[in-house]
Amino acid sequence: MDETILLNYLQGECNDEEAARVETWCEEEPGNRKTLEQLYYTLFVGERIAVMNAVDTEASLDKFKSAIREKERNTKRKNISIRWGRYATVAAAFLTGLVFAGGIAWGLLSNKLSDYEVITAAGQRAQTVLPDGSRVWLNASSKLVYHNSFWSSDRQIDLSGEAYFEVSHDKHAPFIVNSKQIKTCVLGTKFNVRAREEENRVVTTLLQGLVRVDSPRTEENGYLLKPGQTLNVNTDTYQAELIEYNQPTDVLLWMKGKLEFKQHSLLEITNIMEKLYDIKFIYKDDALKSERFTGEFSTDSTADEILNVLMHTNHFSYKKDGRIIRVMKK
Repeated sequence: MDETILLNYLQGECNDEEAARVETWCEEEPGNRKTLEQLYYTLFVGERIAVMNAVDTEASLDKFKSAIREKERNTKRKNISIRWGRYATVAAAFLTGLVFAGGIAWGLLSNKLSDYEVITAAGQRAQTVLPDGSRVWLNASSKLVYHNSFWSSDRQIDLSGEAYFEVSHDKHAPFIVNSKQIKTCVLGTKFNVRAREEENRVVTTLLQGLVRVDSPRTEENGYLLKPGQTLNVNTDTYQAELIEYNQPTDVLLWMKGKLEFKQHSLLEITNIMEKLYDIKFIYKDDALKSERFTGEFSTDSTADEILNVLMHTNHFSYKKDGRIIRVMKK
């Protein structure tokens, strides 16, 4: 389908024949519908973000829903659930297009909007803006699903892998990240969540604001984190460990895609690795802490891969026992 026709459809500028063609094309397979949905986000959401905070969302939605009900009474067409462009035109007549706060668009015509999904492969990172205006950086081998729901005020996100969030503030719509039955609940903040499939833990680091982390054990009285704190929750036992780092921003080094060490001490390197890989180093000889190294690694490298390269200096060796790594002289 020609993209120009799709854009005209979303803007309510195509004729009946073109609209029918788009709707028929959309029904042919789910992939076509998904394409049109993603095009909608690109077209409308970005330009709405700057102004949506000034909109009286509740009043606007009430007015918009009234317009839709009136439209439904007057129309004879059966398949109205996918006619986004027509209803976007109705919205513009009343609200000059400002009712799409929170990423809401054609989903007002049904109980459930289509989810917004981002997936990264190994070695790939991504940055995106969610329908509510929040910004997300997704690490490699990760999957994020933003659940759109007309009837719920919560902003529900499912995360597998690792992501850094800068949440758009909305006191009426809590932002909740779900990972392995662990919930990180915020109103507006900057934080990182790691919940890799191969690890039996969820690690949340708060950079700014305030978050609450809930597990099946804590129910609604979860752990409140302050900026600079990291909460490590074991997803088998739900035991939690609270950690405070001098430089919590080190957990975001994965966003650059590489680790650069220029005459860094081994202690500095292992401190960074502790944050990135959720491991703990124990030195058998404190003199090793001052050994210095220069090198560059991918953030997709494992802790073992980095240590094996550094170990070739013949200055140290190590033994790994679960999350504990003991460093000793050769």
